[in-house]
Amino acid sequence: MPILLYGNDSQKEKYLPKLASGEWMGCYCLTEPGAGSDANSGKTKAVLTEDGKHYLITGQKMWISNAGFADVFIVFARIEDDKNITGFILDKGMEGITMGEEEYKLGLNSSSTRQVFFNDVKVPIESLLGGRDNGFKIAMNALNVGRIKLSAAVLDACRRVISLSTNYSNERIQFGVPIAKFGAIKHKLADMAVRTYAIESATYRAGNEIEKNIKRLESEGVDRQEAHLKGIEEYAIECSIVKVLGSETIQYCSDEGIQIYGGMGYSAETPMEAAYRDARIARIYEGTNEINRMLLVGMILKKAMKGELDIMTPAMKVASDLMSIPSFETPDESKLFAIEKENIKKLKKTILMVAGKAAQHFAMDIEKEQEVLMSLADMIIDVYTAESGLLRTEKLSLKNGEEATQHQITMSKLFLYSAIKNCQKAGEEVILSFAEGDEQRMLLMGLKRFTKGYTINPKEMRRSVAAKLIEENKYCF
Repeated sequence: MPILLYGNDSQKEKYLPKLASGEWMGCYCLTEPGAGSDANSGKTKAVLTEDGKHYLITGQKMWISNAGFADVFIVFARIEDDKNITGFILDKGMEGITMGEEEYKLGLNSSSTRQVFFNDVKVPIESLLGGRDNGFKIAMNALNVGRIKLSAAVLDACRRVISLSTNYSNERIQFGVPIAKFGAIKHKLADMAVRTYAIESATYRAGNEIEKNIKRLESEGVDRQEAHLKGIEEYAIECSIVKVLGSETIQYCSDEGIQIYGGMGYSAETPMEAAYRDARIARIYEGTNEINRMLLVGMILKKAMKGELDIMTPAMKVASDLMSIPSFETPDESKLFAIEKENIKKLKKTILMVAGKAAQHFAMDIEKEQEVLMSLADMIIDVYTAESGLLRTEKLSLKNGEEATQHQITMSKLFLYSAIKNCQKAGEEVILSFAEGDEQRMLLMGLKRFTKGYTINPKEMRRSVAAKLIEENKYCF
């Protein structure tokens, strides 16, 4: 990906055909013992030789996937005292490259993960990737792509885990009946499906927006490579959203899958044991979920400070609305999702109210308030995903009819119901972190006003979703 996005023509011609065909394997050498989430603090050095024709690279990288069988190494190193790291392309067999032993990991046992050591590795200057001092930008943009790719990747894992769990619950007999007949199992199967459908919807939405953005930029005369870079970069927030929720959805599904399998789920003879172990890394790589949560809120605040995104005007309007008499108009219930869309609007107001007041209170110190940022991120993630589910289901309903889409409608409502409860809790925690007295009472009153009134029957709705899964004996949405 870094070569595709940042490589020059000769680099692309040399590496991409064989990487694309699978004849060569690549690896990405960014992380160091002292530089994980803080990727730009790496100590690996690149020193220009006296004749100016080569760089000598010295340093250490760790947790490098594919290292044991890679032919091509993307390596990040710092030239002199540059502010940012620089990218290089190295080839297997270069003198001075050595490997640590294979890492024994919790999961991903078929993946080679090793430390890579560089001792004065002589690299021609033509192997410099994307220009000097641009390595951090390369790394971040590659991570943005990696984040949405990871969300897409875990979707199939979620579907497979749900299908296996459904199949097992249909076949496992206890007390004379399949365990699929039990309400507790139906609850688990339905929640797994609801969360998977929701993250599917958010991932499809983000991917579609990125592709439309790339095409827009190309139509405006931006060259293909730059259009891809900018097209993805402008949706970095959405990439972080789907990475976080996707990785947490597969962790939830695999954990519940083990529970449905019972004792057999804990055995390495069944697929659930591997699914659970393999899922765990998804919350760590491509940027930990904690980093991604803080990043996505930080990016929104930076856009606001640069004047690219106006959040203070609507936040102030929400604040003034709190002092006014609430509207007693009711949405037209004959229209699909009329009530749900109204609740999405109210949730957005909740975020604006809470985030606006928090930003006002903490000012420039808000970056230090990590607990606050993570709670705000949870609200943003839930609302974006809930809205994505509604938008996707609305399209499906227009295409196939409401009757044919009844289970997707049910799942979208169930996810929104959970999102409202989650936003209520997260919003309260943010308010209590800084507000006192009358301000606190007013904000809590506003929070209650924006998060009340959405009542469904979650038990019966879950049973409806579970019944469809059990009938089809697989994830079928």
